[in-house]
Amino acid sequence: MTSLQRRSPQVRKGRIIKGLEAKIEVSLEDLAEVAYFALKPDIDKAPKSSLLVNISHDKDKLIINLRGDDISQLRAGINSYLRLINVIKNTISDLK
Repeated sequence: MTSLQRRSPQVRKGRIIKGLEAKIEVSLEDLAEVAYFALKPDIDKAPKSSLLVNISHDKDKLIINLRGDDISQLRAGINSYLRLINVIKNTISDLK
């Protein structure tokens, strides 16, 4: 069995990046509340993870905050939520 492991320079030198954060703010006009309630069950029932996700909405804006210590997991979370937001927008625009 062959194994490949890549480490960033920070890990090789004993320094681990901690407290990574990302904030996604999307202007959705009248769809912010709809998107919020569409995403809420996914967040409420998500399996335990080191990635913390918090969503909120304010009038026409959907806000998603992500926090974690693993850059790969944070990036995957950002990509997932951006795709879900895109699906919500496309679905609602198709219904109009």
